[in-house]
Amino acid sequence: MGQTKDFFKEKKAWSALKDEILDYYLTPYISKILRAHRPLYIFDCFAGKGRFDDGTPGSPLIIAEQIRGKLLSNQTNTGMLRGAFIEKKYGTDLENNLAGYPNTKVLHGTFEDNLNEILSLDRNSSIFLYVDPYGIKSLNLNNFQRVGETSFSSIEMLMNFNSVGFLREGCRLLKYTDPLGDDELADYESDGDINTIARLNEIAGGAYWQDILRRYYEKAITFYEAEDAFISEYCLTLRNVFKYTVNIPIKTKSNHIPKYRLIFCSNHKDGLILMADNMHKKWKEIVARQRNGQLALLDLEFPDFKLCQGFDLHADIMSLVSASSSGISLQDLIVGLIQKYGIAFCESDYKKEIRRMESDSDLVIVRDPPVTKKTRRPATSMEYSKYDIMVRKLS
Repeated sequence: MGQTKDFFKEKKAWSALKDEILDYYLTPYISKILRAHRPLYIFDCFAGKGRFDDGTPGSPLIIAEQIRGKLLSNQTNTGMLRGAFIEKKYGTDLENNLAGYPNTKVLHGTFEDNLNEILSLDRNSSIFLYVDPYGIKSLNLNNFQRVGETSFSSIEMLMNFNSVGFLREGCRLLKYTDPLGDDELADYESDGDINTIARLNEIAGGAYWQDILRRYYEKAITFYEAEDAFISEYCLTLRNVFKYTVNIPIKTKSNHIPKYRLIFCSNHKDGLILMADNMHKKWKEIVARQRNGQLALLDLEFPDFKLCQGFDLHADIMSLVSASSSGISLQDLIVGLIQKYGIAFCESDYKKEIRRMESDSDLVIVRDPPVTKKTRRPATSMEYSKYDIMVRKLS
């Protein structure tokens, strides 16, 4: 496998995209969590140096800037927001790059070495894990399960998962031909540590990946289909730890295999909706800037998911609503759609379609209270934070 010795020489386009997404999400997320007046700890679990050799900031400096900005703007007191940066190899470089930033500290060693540091925090705290490793070998699912099963106020995780790298390593261990060829080997093993089938089982949370690759090897499915099947099973496995997950495929074209997957996990509906809504808007913004020649980052494409095979927003809404004779809450309906569509739509898109279906007499929207407080007129709001809103089939 490739080496990571030149990883920090310059910031690659893919790293720039990940960091821009992270930065964009942290702004509303931190503000929302701090409104609950509970401590928030942000952990960069595979932090690296903090700054690339070409001078561009890495994720630790992006997180540290977010923390400093919130403190300087008096959005919180100093005890409510802290960042911790876990790094085994470049801890000294990281400390130097974080010098002067308030409420930050470097935890030397691996994520596993520092796991007890996270688990020992006050249960009244909120925890955010940013998981962006050099490769796959450090992603033992049991470690994340230990955090997820701890009764913190809230737990969210944003993970960069090299699903293609995982499957290629699986092919090597199962002695299947590498589907992408030696000229495209990924830099995700750096210290000579040898992977095993048992380790990949620990990463995946089961042996299901072996059956998927066997079907690929027998030519029952393509490698593109194998990657999609694997990430679907992996996200289902993650839901044993985190109740809600959504994955964001990062690819150059809609019909290409993903370069990697950003996987977001939360135990709260609000967290899932906030993530999907903001990431949808950010993704469209990035692609629009590129198409207008304002950003020479990547030749990315934001596909129209409404036209993709198997995607039918109207039918999926009806299916979720029809699953119960009493209907479904608007928030649960949106959560169910997000877990299928990922960031293909924003929250307002879903609400617009639901309203249209009500106008077409496909659905009925019931609000409690049914009238507004001020005017006593029939309520029309779609804000489930203000009304108890149920969506039902028209009987």
